[in-house]
Amino acid sequence: MHITADDLSGTVYIPDTSALIENPDALDRLLMDGNIVVLMHKVIEELGRLQTSRSKSDGVRHAARLVTRKMLEYRRQNLIHHGVDRLLQNRVDPEEFKRTPSGGLLTWEPDGATGDPYPSESGDNHILASAHRIAAVAKSNGQPHYQVVVISEDSNLLLKCDALGIAAENLRYGKVTLNNVDEIYQGLVCGGIDGNALQDFIESGAPGERSLSLDRVKTPGPVEYLWNMGVVLTCGEHTVLGRVNADAGRVDDLKYAQYWDRKREDYRPRPILGFTPRDPQQILAMEFLLDPEVQLVVLDGPAGSGKTRMMVATGLYMLIGQPTTWRVAPTSQPLTPEYGYDHGMLLLRPEHASSQYDLGYLPGDYESKLSPWLEPFFQAVRSLSLANEHDFLDELQSTDRLTMVSTSMLRGLDIERSIVLVDELQNGDRHLAKTLMSRFCASSKVALAGCLDPVQIDNPYVDWRSNALTRIKETYKGFGPEVAQVRLVHNYRGPISTRADKL
Repeated sequence: MHITADDLSGTVYIPDTSALIENPDALDRLLMDGNIVVLMHKVIEELGRLQTSRSKSDGVRHAARLVTRKMLEYRRQNLIHHGVDRLLQNRVDPEEFKRTPSGGLLTWEPDGATGDPYPSESGDNHILASAHRIAAVAKSNGQPHYQVVVISEDSNLLLKCDALGIAAENLRYGKVTLNNVDEIYQGLVCGGIDGNALQDFIESGAPGERSLSLDRVKTPGPVEYLWNMGVVLTCGEHTVLGRVNADAGRVDDLKYAQYWDRKREDYRPRPILGFTPRDPQQILAMEFLLDPEVQLVVLDGPAGSGKTRMMVATGLYMLIGQPTTWRVAPTSQPLTPEYGYDHGMLLLRPEHASSQYDLGYLPGDYESKLSPWLEPFFQAVRSLSLANEHDFLDELQSTDRLTMVSTSMLRGLDIERSIVLVDELQNGDRHLAKTLMSRFCASSKVALAGCLDPVQIDNPYVDWRSNALTRIKETYKGFGPEVAQVRLVHNYRGPISTRADKL
């Protein structure tokens, strides 16, 4: 008995290192449904180097180890085969070439000669040469229907494949199935209400306790209302902000980020430590950051949209309160005085430099090494300290309520009774997302922020579909009353910064 062309899918996948690192489970996925997967010798060598590389993140090293373990398990079961040529020539004994549990065949390809003008020192060029050779073998042996596809996250390799007529594509498994970044959940819906609905909303209770049925909200199209989705209601010149209570099917009034001006009979944004939200998205973000019932707040938006400043302002307010005696705004709904985060504030940021020139080995103790990475947080603290004439940083440090954590030190941590601020999460990978989110106890408040603009992603092993921020946003979309997400849209740093979007 021999395997025929009908027994296989006719697809030969050649994954490179970047694809396997992006999602180690990709190897199992590619082997499904009778596919042939070819492991290149250069890929195996590079995986070995990445496992101990000090210049790569903990997530990359972990992914390399995980892929290698998968390969070793296939080896233990005698499922890594040699001689893909004989496989394509239909001269294969099924006892010799056993299938993987998912139905595919896993083979190994040694390094071969590369053609001009591609030097043999590059692993990418060996992948190109093997893809050409395997396709030629299949065609010469009466298997023209076989398609050889290179799977890579390396844009340079994809471009080379296009130039040489080799089928190539990005890894799709484990990524969000969206066409562009604007389709990622934004956490906001705009709708209209009539005058009667507005009056019913105002008369439904005291400020902060008002509500309106979702049935009375008119939107341009069908909307899936999810927990804590922000709602912008317009009625003529009046605008009302609310948040979705999915179980009750209503829009609830905001409690923390705005107050009711009785004289003007209108809502006004509430300043926190001198920071006043300037648009509906910022007001909603401030609301969720201050709400003790919301344990996870995810913010994404462009540079200058206030993500870091708002996280720091609300975190300091919940830990220390308003240190001055002057009244910042009329209050019809007092903020909760006791939040219970007595373990203080924990700061974290993925350690990826914004250029190819990293910081190298930094001098000093643990905190001194982390401080450069966390400078945006400290800059926000200093700015708020000046605005309030109070040294917040000194108070946090003197009471031992400030902790800086490296992404490589998360394993084994139980983060409880703390306010956790994580910035630049678009540079995190799948490993960081899972490790980070599994650390948080129910007694902690977690605020995650980042920018999904591809220009802002410095980690070469992720893109806007696969980074930690996108993964978390999609996983926790509509999770429940404990989670809220807001996309900020405006850059408030000034005209020079705004113009930089054109660069």
